[in-house]
Amino acid sequence: MPVYQPWPPVLPDLDSAKIELELPALSISPNSEIYLVKGCASQVFKAKAMLREYELQKAAGDCAMPVRGKVLFKPAYKNREGHIYFHGFMMDRAAPIQPDTLSPSQRRDLMHLMIHIVHRLHNDKRIIHGDMKLQNMLVDNQGKLRLCDFAEARYVDEDKSLWEGICTWHYQSPNRRVRVEQLGYYPPPPTIEDDLFGLGLSIREMYRETVDVAQVDDPEAREIITGFLRQGGARV
Repeated sequence: MPVYQPWPPVLPDLDSAKIELELPALSISPNSEIYLVKGCASQVFKAKAMLREYELQKAAGDCAMPVRGKVLFKPAYKNREGHIYFHGFMMDRAAPIQPDTLSPSQRRDLMHLMIHIVHRLHNDKRIIHGDMKLQNMLVDNQGKLRLCDFAEARYVDEDKSLWEGICTWHYQSPNRRVRVEQLGYYPPPPTIEDDLFGLGLSIREMYRETVDVAQVDDPEAREIITGFLRQGGARV
C-alpha cells in the first residue's frame, strides 16, 4: 500500500530506480530478498520488506544491524501515478556465524553475547524479535553481534491484535504451538518466552548439536540451553 514519504526521497532514503543491484541475490526468503548494491560494498538492500520491519529494526538500536535508509518506489503507470511505495531498506553488511570455525572459548564468549543482546532487546528496547534463530544473528565489521530480520517483531507492550506475521516452524516453541490450538489461528503473536526458546535452539545449534542437548560438551552451555528451552515449554 502507498506510504506518505517526501518525493524525491531525502537522504539517506533512496529512489529504487537509481540503485543498481548485483545479481543473483545473496539470499531469498518467503518475506524478503537481500542484494548487494553496485558501488556500495558496505551495505545491502533488503527488498520486499515491510515499513514496520524497518521501523522496529531501527528502534532496536545497537541490538540490531543498523538501517541506513528507506528505498522508495514511485510507479510511472497512470492508475498509480503519484503514489509512493516502500520497497525495502538499506542496512549494513555483516557476516553470519559459522559454528564450525569457532573454538570452544569463542563459542562460550559468543553465547554470552547472544544472551546479553536478547535480554537488552527485551528489557531496554521493549521489543520481541519473533523469529529468533542463529541465521538472524550476524557479526558486523567491528566484530559486534547484531540481530537482523525484524519482520515478525513486535513491541512488548503493544496490542497483540496489531501483529501480523509468520514464524520459522522448527524454531517455534511448544508453548506457542499450544496457543495455536487454544486460539484457533496460526501463528499467534510471539512472546518473550518464544524468543528465549529460539535463543536456546540457536546456542545449541552453535554447539553443532541439532537434537540432543545432552551431547553439548560444555556444562555451562548445556545448563543455559536447557533453561531457555524450558521457558518455551520444552520438556528437557
